[in-house]
Amino acid sequence: MTMFLRMLCALLIVASTVAPLRAEQTTLTFRAPDEGPVTAAVQQILEEAYAELGITLRYVEMPRNRSLVEANAGRIAGELGRLPDLDKQFQNLTQVPFPLFAFEIVLVADRRDCGLCAIDDIENLAFISGMQTVIGLIKEHQFKGPTVQALDIQQLNLMFTNNRVKAVMLNDFEARQLGYYDNPHLIVTPMLSLIGYHFLHEKHAHLVPALNQVLEDMHASGRVVTVYREHGVSFERRTEFPEPPLYPALSATAGLMEERAHIDGTGRYWQLIQEIFASVTQELQLHTNSYQRAVLGFNENRFDMLVGGTRTQESIDGVASYTHFDYDSPVSAFALQQADLDAMLDGTLKRPICFVAGYDYHNFFREGLNYYLANSILDCFAMLDMHRVGAVVTFDDNAPDWAGNDYVKHQLREALPIHVMFHNTPRGRELRDWFDKRLRELVESGEITTIMNKTQLQHARLDASLPESSTR
Repeated sequence: MTMFLRMLCALLIVASTVAPLRAEQTTLTFRAPDEGPVTAAVQQILEEAYAELGITLRYVEMPRNRSLVEANAGRIAGELGRLPDLDKQFQNLTQVPFPLFAFEIVLVADRRDCGLCAIDDIENLAFISGMQTVIGLIKEHQFKGPTVQALDIQQLNLMFTNNRVKAVMLNDFEARQLGYYDNPHLIVTPMLSLIGYHFLHEKHAHLVPALNQVLEDMHASGRVVTVYREHGVSFERRTEFPEPPLYPALSATAGLMEERAHIDGTGRYWQLIQEIFASVTQELQLHTNSYQRAVLGFNENRFDMLVGGTRTQESIDGVASYTHFDYDSPVSAFALQQADLDAMLDGTLKRPICFVAGYDYHNFFREGLNYYLANSILDCFAMLDMHRVGAVVTFDDNAPDWAGNDYVKHQLREALPIHVMFHNTPRGRELRDWFDKRLRELVESGEITTIMNKTQLQHARLDASLPESSTR
């Protein structure tokens, strides 16, 4: 048989499968998906695919755990999106081969409580009932702490935000939906990368070949990507590094910081960067600048990474490491008299507010105030003493020794975790993933103690993740 005839036969088989389905105008019933952009996109993709076969979908409300039983019994048509091995445990379910979505199971906790917050660092955790993969991870890691099963995502969030549990384990897209990635104090630890698939009960298994072909066609035409984009969904899987990467050259910049980043490349921040990246590049360049020049140089793509930034800084155009390597101190405003602080907060202060260039402290205040951006914080305090500015904004530990006695003070924000910033490109995200991986290894092995002393590790909120032998 010629190649043409074989292709023609294959097309006829698919056509003979699809045509009768379109004539049936069948309705299939599934569990109503949880609210969220990923589930909404999956729902739309499957509705469009089934519509090509003349099938409409309807939904019923039920708990996630119960839907598995109902799907396996055939009382609902299957599962919209589940894990790839589901059909091994629920043998009446058939997997549609098309990969619908990528996701991670993640552990979310507060850095201030548990440092880098690996599963061994947390006191207890909660997860949504019916998440078989989470149950498997808890067993795999031999987690000894108490666990709580929530009925749904809303109850899980209430448990966590009300501090009834110290950590939660869930899908990364649910964590994003709940705003966990936006809270600077919460650390998201990846536990397992997975692909989600659609499942049908065996009595509907005859639909699988035709449905899979429609989904493949939707992907080839770009429709699947378009639907996810319309729902604001993008899938990002962290690099797992079966082998270390290799880069011809890497460059890092940082603002000049006493004991942390010096002009000659010494200081514990530079020591950390060398420990993490020197082994994966032929040339590692360290550039210490004023903080303004460091931020500007990074934003202009002259450096691969910026060492020292918070996830709340709008002036930095990049993505932050998931792991923090230090904590800063609270940011406060200093003035000569309380009336000046009151006017600053009211938005009526006539003289400028001074802070070091590179930070976006103007976001703390109402519009209409004036600002003076200085090269050093001592310049700001000198101008404050001469009444040339009305207030100074800086980190508490950057204020001069006499600031506690000579000025009034108002705290503007609490201390925040400090990150390494990378470019939001495939290369930048890979560098971020390598940093996160190696920093975890340095902390969990105790090697970090050769770079940071006990007091520094406590300040950085990393001591909770150290092995017991390093804390004695």
